[in-house]
Amino acid sequence: MEKAVDYLAHHPVLFIFAVIVAVMILFSFLKKIVQILLVIAAVLVLYAAYLFVSGGQIPEAFHHIEHSVNNSFHFLYELFRSFLKLPKKELL
Repeated sequence: MEKAVDYLAHHPVLFIFAVIVAVMILFSFLKKIVQILLVIAAVLVLYAAYLFVSGGQIPEAFHHIEHSVNNSFHFLYELFRSFLKLPKKELL
C-alpha cells in the first residue's frame, strides 16, 4: 500500500486521475442507493394506497414512518430557515 501511495505522490497527474475516478465511482454508488430507496418508497406508497382503497387496516409502522418523515421535513425546514436568516444577522 505504501508503494502505491509513494508512486501516486511522485506522479501528480496520475494522482489527480485516481481521485477523479474514485469520486466518479462514489457518486455512481450513491446514485444507485438513491434509486433503490426511491423504488422502496414507491412500493410503500402503492401498498398504502391499496390498503386505503380496499379499506384494510393500516399497520402501525406506516404511522411511525409518517411521523419520522414529518419530523425530518420539519428539521430540514428549520435548518434552511436558520441558514437564510444567518446573513441578515451578520449585516446588522
